[in-house]
Amino acid sequence: MELKAPKETADNAVAACRAETESFYRTVLESLSEAVLLVGADRRIFYANKLVSEISGYLPEELLGRPLHELFHFEDEAKAAQCRTHDPLSDQTKVMEKELRGKDGRLHWMLVRTTPYRHQSGEIVGRVVAMSCLARQKCLELENEALVADLRHKFGSIIGCSPALQKVLAQISTVAPTEANVLILGESGTGKELVARGIHEMSARRDHPLVRVNCASIPKELFESEFFGHVRGAFTGAVKDRAGRFEAADGGTLLLDEIGEIPLDLQSKLLRVLQEGQFERVGDDRTRTVKVRLIAATNRDLLAEAKAGRFRLDLYYRLSVFPIEVPPLRERMEDIGLLAEHFVGHAARRLGTPRPRLTKLHVQELQSYDWPGNVRELQNVIERAVILSRGGRLRLDLPSRAAPQKPGRWAELSPVPDADEELSLDELVVREREIVLTALRRTNWKIYGVDGAAALLQCKPTTLVSKMKRLKIKRENRHIPIL
Repeated sequence: MELKAPKETADNAVAACRAETESFYRTVLESLSEAVLLVGADRRIFYANKLVSEISGYLPEELLGRPLHELFHFEDEAKAAQCRTHDPLSDQTKVMEKELRGKDGRLHWMLVRTTPYRHQSGEIVGRVVAMSCLARQKCLELENEALVADLRHKFGSIIGCSPALQKVLAQISTVAPTEANVLILGESGTGKELVARGIHEMSARRDHPLVRVNCASIPKELFESEFFGHVRGAFTGAVKDRAGRFEAADGGTLLLDEIGEIPLDLQSKLLRVLQEGQFERVGDDRTRTVKVRLIAATNRDLLAEAKAGRFRLDLYYRLSVFPIEVPPLRERMEDIGLLAEHFVGHAARRLGTPRPRLTKLHVQELQSYDWPGNVRELQNVIERAVILSRGGRLRLDLPSRAAPQKPGRWAELSPVPDADEELSLDELVVREREIVLTALRRTNWKIYGVDGAAALLQCKPTTLVSKMKRLKIKRENRHIPIL
């Protein structure tokens, strides 16, 4: 039997190991649901998995050695030339939408993600190009439209399918058939009026009017006249009898928006109407009776206002028989795609322009913003984008994310970029994930409480939980000591 030298045996073992590893990675690449290309420093293809061939129609041997730019469609020759002679390979991951030109000339919309890979020395020697087909985009748009139509049929203009919104919709379905007063709480722009309309439309009063009063827009001296009406000559300028909002809403629903703005001295009269259903017009001694369901809405903490003496506690308890809290948009990020799609269509119809296409990248960009103005701000941003697109590609113009954060421990967790550094949306998401993970590890994954991660990040615990879901952060199994 021939004996091999130890070195030769070791070399054979290494070669066999490398062959096995290469075979394994090739099997992984071939089984992916994405079309994958490996491109060298000269931008020529040296590997393509079978899905690339299936989509493009090229045989694997026809792809090998081919310049990458030849597979894509460009609007003009100048852009193609720029792609051929552009600067050296970037060290950043890039995500873009491109049209892949098949062998038969057909174009396929692709979501393309290019990632650099390095030699052991650290030098960038090529890129991994992963592509997923956007052919299902239209189907998804139709599915979204059907879902939006179904939601609107049930709840008016309330759109969304997130768990936070589903809780609100369940509350609407529960309280609408009753005669109970409802107090709707939430930040400005969250859609409190839409919730009130949903309650009215699902109630037995749906065939009677829903009368809305914005309490913040009424001068103090006119509150009583606005609510209860007046008779001719009751005060200067009262040239004829006028019915108030309670009479206008008789048999229906009265929505008092921003109810925290009602003067303290008028709150006792409002309480009387709620308790007895009776009032007098200004300047009149005749008592009138109405049957009105009251829905109040506010962005204030009325209980805190009552404890501070700025709101009657008995009126607060009368109003808050069934409180509903509408979540801010940052806690229902799953709804942004549906809302944006709805607003794009609405804005295009109103402006009389072709409807631009809302892509997955657009939705990801919208979800990277915290929306302090909530749904109202999203609607304005989408309308502005439709105006800028003018039938072409949708151009989002989000408010600057460079606004300084509140001073505090959040700043200690956030890495500060160099002044000349350009950040992509992908990098912003990565940094956000790093910040959240750092806070969780420092607090041993405690979210709630004064010593929890939410307090460290100066946000609500529900907001942090929502961010963790969006960023796909799960608790690490091993014990992490508090830093």
